[in-house]
Amino acid sequence: MENASKALIMAGSVLIALLIIGALLLMFNNLSSYQKTDTQSTKEAQVIEFNNQYETYNRKNVRGSELYSLMNRVVDYNKRKSTKGIGKNEGQYLAYAPMTIEVDLKGRQGDFYAPSNYNNNHLIKNKYTISDTNNEFKTDFYDTIQEYEKELGEDALNNLVAGFNEIFNNLDEEEAVRNFNSACKSEKVRNMNDIKNQYKKKVCQYYEYVAFKRARFDCITNNTTYDSKTGRITKMKFEFTGKFE
Repeated sequence: MENASKALIMAGSVLIALLIIGALLLMFNNLSSYQKTDTQSTKEAQVIEFNNQYETYNRKNVRGSELYSLMNRVVDYNKRKSTKGIGKNEGQYLAYAPMTIEVDLKGRQGDFYAPSNYNNNHLIKNKYTISDTNNEFKTDFYDTIQEYEKELGEDALNNLVAGFNEIFNNLDEEEAVRNFNSACKSEKVRNMNDIKNQYKKKVCQYYEYVAFKRARFDCITNNTTYDSKTGRITKMKFEFTGKFE
């Protein structure tokens, strides 16, 4: 009788132990499932947060100044976070696909040019593609513009652009020289030859820069692509509308 009692107690202990182990396993599985769900939710939230930075441009009537900011943002992302990154950066282990921004001027580069027969314009490409760690629009165009701003000053250049006809297309050379110096707020030139030889190229190209900032572009929604694995935006395309604000 005593042995039977001990056997029952042992069997009960084993059963309780099995129940406890089963409960622990169930709890562990539920915890793992919760952690996986939580991790997946975090990843999805990160993708949404990332895409929202760019979806704001996924619309019509985007200003050229906004578009230029987007180009710089994409280049910075490609450098630091994508597989295009160089050297020691997050991209080496995050391995995200690089982003591409395509800007199509629709063959209307002439809409950006100054009203002049000047033939050394800067915006000569029909399309600009930013898909790497280097913004070709910046190196081909904006870096030169920054040099002009250092030399003449942004205010003076904007004044020269606003008074382009009165300065560069004025038949009265003395008046043109006065207008030029007034725009620069200092005496920089003494005759029309100085204006043409030293400054016409710079002002014409700055005219293009001002026009680009004012230009309006439509994002072609059908050309916006997403990475099939991560869900992140990988490409956006913009087309010039032919309009300026």
